[in-house]
Amino acid sequence: MEPRPADSELHVLIIHRPDATEGYAAYLDSEGFRVSEANDSDDGVAKALALMPDFIVLDFDLDGETTSRLKAHISTRGIPVIALAKMDEVRAKGAVSKGRVT
Repeated sequence: MEPRPADSELHVLIIHRPDATEGYAAYLDSEGFRVSEANDSDDGVAKALALMPDFIVLDFDLDGETTSRLKAHISTRGIPVIALAKMDEVRAKGAVSKGRVT
Protein backbone atom coordinates (compact mmCIF):
# COMPACT_ATOMS: atom_id res chain seq x y z
CA MET A 1 0.00 0.00 0.00
CA GLU A 2 1.32 3.44 -0.92
CA PRO A 3 1.42 6.05 1.84
CA ARG A 4 -1.26 8.72 1.72
CA PRO A 5 -0.05 12.12 0.55
CA ALA A 6 0.14 14.81 3.24
CA ASP A 7 -2.29 16.90 1.21
CA SER A 8 -5.07 14.30 1.03
CA GLU A 9 -8.41 15.96 0.42
CA LEU A 10 -9.93 15.29 3.83
CA HIS A 11 -8.21 15.26 7.20
CA VAL A 12 -10.00 13.52 10.05
CA LEU A 13 -9.15 13.70 13.73
CA ILE A 14 -10.26 10.69 15.77
CA ILE A 15 -10.70 11.42 19.48
CA HIS A 16 -11.14 8.16 21.35
CA ARG A 17 -10.15 5.82 24.09
CA PRO A 18 -7.83 3.38 22.31
CA ASP A 19 -9.77 0.32 23.49
CA ALA A 20 -13.18 1.68 22.46
CA THR A 21 -12.93 2.46 18.77
CA GLU A 22 -10.29 0.14 17.41
CA GLY A 23 -10.21 0.01 13.66
CA TYR A 24 -11.63 3.43 12.80
CA ALA A 25 -8.21 4.92 12.03
CA ALA A 26 -7.11 2.01 9.86
CA TYR A 27 -10.40 1.97 7.97
CA LEU A 28 -10.45 5.71 7.29
CA ASP A 29 -6.80 5.64 6.25
CA SER A 30 -7.53 2.79 3.83
CA GLU A 31 -10.30 4.93 2.32
CA GLY A 32 -7.88 7.76 1.61
CA PHE A 33 -8.39 10.05 4.57
CA ARG A 34 -5.45 11.68 6.31
CA VAL A 35 -5.89 10.52 9.92
CA SER A 36 -4.66 11.97 13.20
CA GLU A 37 -5.57 10.55 16.60
CA ALA A 38 -6.04 11.87 20.13
CA ASN A 39 -6.51 9.71 23.21
CA ASP A 40 -8.71 11.91 25.39
CA SER A 41 -10.70 15.12 25.44
CA ASP A 42 -7.80 17.43 26.37
CA ASP A 43 -5.51 15.98 23.71
CA GLY A 44 -8.34 16.04 21.17
CA VAL A 45 -9.22 19.69 21.68
CA ALA A 46 -5.54 20.67 21.53
CA LYS A 47 -5.02 18.71 18.32
CA ALA A 48 -8.20 20.08 16.78
CA LEU A 49 -6.95 23.62 17.39
CA ALA A 50 -3.49 22.81 16.03
CA LEU A 51 -4.52 20.70 13.03
CA MET A 52 -7.90 22.17 12.03
CA PRO A 53 -9.20 18.87 10.57
CA ASP A 54 -12.04 18.73 8.05
CA PHE A 55 -14.10 16.66 10.49
CA ILE A 56 -13.80 14.87 13.81
CA VAL A 57 -14.82 11.33 14.70
CA LEU A 58 -15.46 11.20 18.42
CA ASP A 59 -15.85 8.29 20.81
CA PHE A 60 -19.42 8.53 22.13
CA ASP A 61 -18.16 8.30 25.74
CA LEU A 62 -16.21 11.55 25.25
CA ASP A 63 -19.00 13.34 23.40
CA GLY A 64 -20.53 15.80 25.87
CA GLU A 65 -17.57 17.71 27.29
CA THR A 66 -15.42 17.43 24.18
CA THR A 67 -18.11 18.66 21.80
CA SER A 68 -18.96 21.56 24.12
CA ARG A 69 -15.32 22.62 24.24
CA LEU A 70 -14.92 22.35 20.47
CA LYS A 71 -18.10 24.31 19.77
CA ALA A 72 -17.15 27.00 22.31
CA HIS A 73 -13.94 27.88 20.48
CA ILE A 74 -14.36 30.14 17.45
CA SER A 75 -11.65 28.28 15.50
CA THR A 76 -13.19 24.82 15.90
CA ARG A 77 -16.93 25.44 16.20
CA GLY A 78 -17.49 24.91 12.47
CA ILE A 79 -15.78 21.52 12.33
CA PRO A 80 -18.35 18.72 11.92
CA VAL A 81 -18.26 16.17 14.77
CA ILE A 82 -19.46 12.59 14.31
CA ALA A 83 -19.93 10.63 17.56
CA LEU A 84 -19.59 6.87 17.15
CA ALA A 85 -20.17 3.96 19.49
CA LYS A 86 -21.41 0.44 19.56
CA MET A 87 -25.21 0.68 19.54
CA ASP A 88 -25.55 -1.54 22.62
CA GLU A 89 -23.43 0.98 24.57
CA VAL A 90 -25.61 3.84 23.34
CA ARG A 91 -28.80 2.04 24.36
CA ALA A 92 -27.33 1.18 27.75
CA LYS A 93 -26.69 4.86 28.44
CA GLY A 94 -30.21 5.81 27.35
CA ALA A 95 -29.03 8.26 24.70
CA VAL A 96 -31.39 6.94 22.05
CA SER A 97 -34.42 7.76 24.15
CA LYS A 98 -33.00 11.18 25.03
CA GLY A 99 -32.94 12.16 21.38
CA ARG A 100 -29.17 12.25 21.05
CA VAL A 101 -29.00 9.41 18.54
CA THR A 102 -31.49 8.59 15.82
